[in-house]
Amino acid sequence: MLCGILIVVGALGLPLGEPQNPGPGFLPLSVGGLMVLLAFVLLWRSLRKGEDSKTNRAAKPESLQKLVGTFLAILLYVPAFPRLGFIAATIPLMIFLFKYIGGIGWKLSLGGGILISLSLYFIFKVWLQVQFPIGLWGI
Repeated sequence: MLCGILIVVGALGLPLGEPQNPGPGFLPLSVGGLMVLLAFVLLWRSLRKGEDSKTNRAAKPESLQKLVGTFLAILLYVPAFPRLGFIAATIPLMIFLFKYIGGIGWKLSLGGGILISLSLYFIFKVWLQVQFPIGLWGI
């Protein structure tokens, strides 16, 4: 919730624009507001239900391992992205998240990692024309 509030505060310092022509603060304000709303709903639901040991997933040791694994994977992804390019850096990240974090089998992890990475590439690079680092193979 705190991250969402900080995003909203930062976005309010940017021009929001108009509905037909949104400014640079529109998307951060929307995302930050959504984060605050969802965090509030989760907080409300958890306080309403009370603490239940069966639903408290954070108490499990594998939950902490998955959290640390995801954090380290993203930490490695950040410097790999500009050096390797979007596709070469994103495919291994997605495979890792599918296989080790999601517990999905190898075939589906490989296929899903490749399919999602290529789909995101076409959405952002081809359709939306977002600038990506060139990477190893010039893509």
